[in-house]
Amino acid sequence: MTAEADGQVVGAALLMHQLDGVTLVWPPVVSCQAPAPAAVEDALMTRMCDEIDRTDSRLAQILLAPGDTAETELIARFGFEHLADLCFMARTLSADDVALSPNDGELEFDTFDDSRADRFASVIERSYQDSLDCPFLDGFRNGRAALVSHRLSGQFDPAGWRLYRQGADDIGITLTNEHPEQNAIELVYFGIVPEFRGQGFGRRILSDSVQAAAFTGRSTMFLAVDCGNIYANNLYGELNFTEVARRQAMVRRSARVARE
Repeated sequence: MTAEADGQVVGAALLMHQLDGVTLVWPPVVSCQAPAPAAVEDALMTRMCDEIDRTDSRLAQILLAPGDTAETELIARFGFEHLADLCFMARTLSADDVALSPNDGELEFDTFDDSRADRFASVIERSYQDSLDCPFLDGFRNGRAALVSHRLSGQFDPAGWRLYRQGADDIGITLTNEHPEQNAIELVYFGIVPEFRGQGFGRRILSDSVQAAAFTGRSTMFLAVDCGNIYANNLYGELNFTEVARRQAMVRRSARVARE
């Protein structure tokens, strides 16, 4: 979207509606030639919020650099709330990683297909229980909706979606998508169901996921995690992920969802 004054473009903003009901928003950028910068920002934000409420979008999200006080105050005036501080982490993949995961035969996994969609969705929902990752979103979406959402980041390949089990018990899940343009693998989602936490399964499952990523030949694996999730952050650190960026996530419920 653009804003014009006297026939000249003096500001622009961008939003992108996704199939999962989330709208990604990039806040206004205003030209130095704008006669009234604050008015331009307000006009663009108003127009974007109207567009979000006009569609089937349930939630809008903006990522801001930490300490960007001016932008934070601007979007807060339009109903955006602080969701979480996100840590973006990455590690290099190498030939050494193919031996990272011990093959003790105790854990098995099933890859995704439509016949297992209900199981995958159920494990995702169970992994949300008492999670430290973005608790603000608790109850916002179910496992089925999450599966739709996680397909949208990068290049979906069902072989990269693994549901781990011990016998008949489903324990946890890792979803990885490729980003060929970055020669990278993204860990889109990683979760353990409550009854199997604190028993070392998380480390073994994550190690297996790193090993599988190394087998693809990609050079890097990356992820995003709530900075407040100390358990996950410690685990990622143990497996040589390092923080490369930090962003504050701000979200706004659509008018329809707010009414519900």
